[in-house]
Amino acid sequence: MSNKRPSLAESMKLAAKPEPEAAPAAAPVASKLAIPKEAPPEKPAQAFYAATRAGKKKVTATIAPSVHKQLKSLAVQRDTTTEALLAEAIDDLFRKHRVSID
Repeated sequence: MSNKRPSLAESMKLAAKPEPEAAPAAAPVASKLAIPKEAPPEKPAQAFYAATRAGKKKVTATIAPSVHKQLKSLAVQRDTTTEALLAEAIDDLFRKHRVSID
């Protein structure tokens, strides 16, 4: 007996698949000269973006575990998010180097 949990990714893929349509009762017979029709191109699936992320880009950095812990601790102390602290730090960096922010 397996205690493995079902994969969320697989469950989401199955939920996103359209249900197959019922086969037609009698398919018309195609002549030898019939040209097969190409299927219309499928629209690419649009990824989900939270409204607060619309028009924004992600930036990643690799930091030491101790620095990450300090950042999270500071966010808790100031009742804010690590993302807000990083945005504040980037703004300070731009001011320091006299870079105009559009």
